[in-house]
Amino acid sequence: MDLAEKLARNNAVFRDANEEISVAAAEHGLDDGRQTPFLCECSDPRCTQIIRLTLGEYGRVRSDPRWFAHAPGHETTVPGLVEALDRNDRYVLVQKLGRAGAVASDLAAEPPAD
Repeated sequence: MDLAEKLARNNAVFRDANEEISVAAAEHGLDDGRQTPFLCECSDPRCTQIIRLTLGEYGRVRSDPRWFAHAPGHETTVPGLVEALDRNDRYVLVQKLGRAGAVASDLAAEPPAD
């Protein structure tokens, strides 16, 4: 597995967990602008940093399968593979590029495992 695929796969694991958090938050009525705790979607498989986004912000992140939400300081730029698009004091919107972006898009299109 090359670096691009490893980065995308690690991010996708956190994305899948956050999808479940998003569904549960919406089911409990947290779609009123309150911040919900999500997992940092960085490439470090050991990361346990919590970030807070509204469900609207999270929906923006999920609007592109190449986009991920990272904790500030976790948005390492890797030329040709990863770049920061937007940031605030709670999270950084990161985009996977090139092969990493293609793998992230492919993983987002796969049906969830049972």
